[in-house]
Amino acid sequence: MADNKGFTATTRADANTSKSQQLEQFPIPPTPQPNKKRKLILWGIKYALTVILFAVALLIPILATAGATDVVEEDAELTAAKQYRNLIFYIFLWLFVTWVGTCAVDIFVMTLPYLFRFVSRWVNPAYNRYWRIFRVMRKPLTVVMGTVICYVSFSTLVNNNELVAINATVDPSAWRWDDTINDVLEQLTFTVAFYAVQKILISYISIHYHSRTESVRNSHSKDMYGALATLYQASIYLHPVGSAQFKIEDTLIKNPGKDVSGITNKGQEAGKFLDRVGFRSAKKARYFGDAPDKSHWFGHGSAYATVERAMQDSKSAAALATRIWRSLVAQDDDALKTSDIEEVLGPYRINETQKIFKTIDENESEDVRLDEMVMTVVEAGRIRSAIYKGMVDIDHCLNTFEWIIIVFITIIMTYFILILYVPRIKEIQSTVSILGVGLGFAVGRTVNKFLYGCIFVFFDHPFDIGDSVQVYNMASTVAVSCLVKHQSLLYTVFTRLDTQQELQITNERLALKRIENVTRSGANRETRAIFVDIKTTFVDIMHLRTEMEAFLKANPRDYMPNLGLNVVDVAELNKLQLNIAWVHKNNWSNEPLRAKRSDRFMCALIAAIRKVPIMRPGGVPLGTEDRPYWTAQLGGEEGQKLVTEKRKAAAAAKMDAPRSDDRDALAKKSEAMRKEDEAREKFTKLPAALTAKKGESSSVDVDGLHRAGRLGLRNKGGQGGGGLYYPS
Repeated sequence: MADNKGFTATTRADANTSKSQQLEQFPIPPTPQPNKKRKLILWGIKYALTVILFAVALLIPILATAGATDVVEEDAELTAAKQYRNLIFYIFLWLFVTWVGTCAVDIFVMTLPYLFRFVSRWVNPAYNRYWRIFRVMRKPLTVVMGTVICYVSFSTLVNNNELVAINATVDPSAWRWDDTINDVLEQLTFTVAFYAVQKILISYISIHYHSRTESVRNSHSKDMYGALATLYQASIYLHPVGSAQFKIEDTLIKNPGKDVSGITNKGQEAGKFLDRVGFRSAKKARYFGDAPDKSHWFGHGSAYATVERAMQDSKSAAALATRIWRSLVAQDDDALKTSDIEEVLGPYRINETQKIFKTIDENESEDVRLDEMVMTVVEAGRIRSAIYKGMVDIDHCLNTFEWIIIVFITIIMTYFILILYVPRIKEIQSTVSILGVGLGFAVGRTVNKFLYGCIFVFFDHPFDIGDSVQVYNMASTVAVSCLVKHQSLLYTVFTRLDTQQELQITNERLALKRIENVTRSGANRETRAIFVDIKTTFVDIMHLRTEMEAFLKANPRDYMPNLGLNVVDVAELNKLQLNIAWVHKNNWSNEPLRAKRSDRFMCALIAAIRKVPIMRPGGVPLGTEDRPYWTAQLGGEEGQKLVTEKRKAAAAAKMDAPRSDDRDALAKKSEAMRKEDEAREKFTKLPAALTAKKGESSSVDVDGLHRAGRLGLRNKGGQGGGGLYYPS
């Protein structure tokens, strides 16, 4: 049954029905595709009509004055009259040749990118990415070639044409108006040629830079926004905007950064007024470009626009994630699975369902809990904001570099023009050269910084905006952990993760430092060194390994299951050095999450060391509470008895020691271990609204959005509330 939102709801098919029978029962609706071929044909017709109309307009004076080329040599006055009249013929012929030649060059330049891409596939696919340079350079190349054609045709048809009267009757040594135009076109040709060269350089740097940008992050961001838009569209289909279950979430999504209150703010009142007058309708949006059905940017109420607006604020992003998760997860379930999305989107969109779930399931846990969904969506918004900020900074750097080159070209061309038209400049040319050399020494340091910055930003490109990096001096092993905040051609601004202070370093200095990019490194590995007693047995080391592997398996959402534990050194035969290594499930770009997970692992390691137990180098020091020291005279049997009791107590503390018959002692020991475990769990857990379950990820605090708990609201198929979701 179709509704006014453009979707068709059907009941869920029987579980025993095959996939082919389901597809026959629920036929795939046709997907409207834009007619690109028709649009291209219309553009070609428009382009051809423009070229032909201007060419015909220039041909009319040429045909009208074509008879003036017949010259009677015996009659000098008639010859001069016809030559002056013939000037119109050659001027319009010059314009006609310039127009037709420029249009021909434009057509060739339009086909050149696709020709280059086709050839590069067979010659060297590594150069295939540079086909965009020719696409961007269409206008500059057309202008350059058009200017060259204009200059050559004017020089041939007008300036050096002996059939033109001004060339036959005027003294060749005299300065004429056509000589002025010819010189202007000549200088303009050189200027435009230099401009085209700098445009090619800027385009090459831009493409080279963006090809080295973290394309995986950009692609993942696009996939994430597309997945969230599809899931949000399904969510508002199941629970329309304004439903009682998601009243707070919808308020936060519509008003990023605002507090939830029962009072309607001015922004909401203005939005309702614009809706009443129809300003945000589809017809009004067409004034700004394509129709909303062709572009999601101008559709104010579209799913993509809503997601884009909500992701600008972390609280609104958390509300968006909560709404999507609780509306899609089935009742009494605490995790979002592929089957939930498949049941909502329909069986014919299985491939899209799998792609969407793979995008939001960053931990590859095969299900997504609410706190993980919130963390993923909030982090996606932060990454998109960093991408936009990086684009702004790099565009500013490219524009600055381009304008400096343009100013340099302008100064050089102005100098040559002055030498050509101002004779006195030649007299002071040596003085100007000396001043130029002195100025070069004066600004040499600044130019050096500028060139260092250009090479560092555009070609070295060690980081992007929002990346987490560690900056080392070349001979140092101590790093400063920073977050990239702003970048320009001369300097880069960081935010230190330890003190949250801004750190500004010139790019000239950064080029001499060692930079480790944490964000680009994927899932990061952490290693710690442990020094233990040389008498530690391999059985105790294996017990330690077993305990830590059990901890990793109990927390699969935070850590990889692989554990590295190696004996790397024995020093001076007085201690063992163990290296323990583990891999975080996520990247370290989220510093608070990384620090808490690292702290959680270290606390578990301390608990395991105490449980085995494993002693420090030298064992328990003499004179401590565990190993008291006193002097007394004892008999041989009494002393031997005390030594035997101490050895038995130490053996009983081992993990593999036989159980004692003293129940009270065992109960006290078990109670102490339970309290220790509870304290460790409280110490290592991030704030959360509810008690975390076993195996739950330590992510972010989403307090205030868990009013009804961490369970879904969607009725399962066949229980009277849910249906398959079909976009028409």
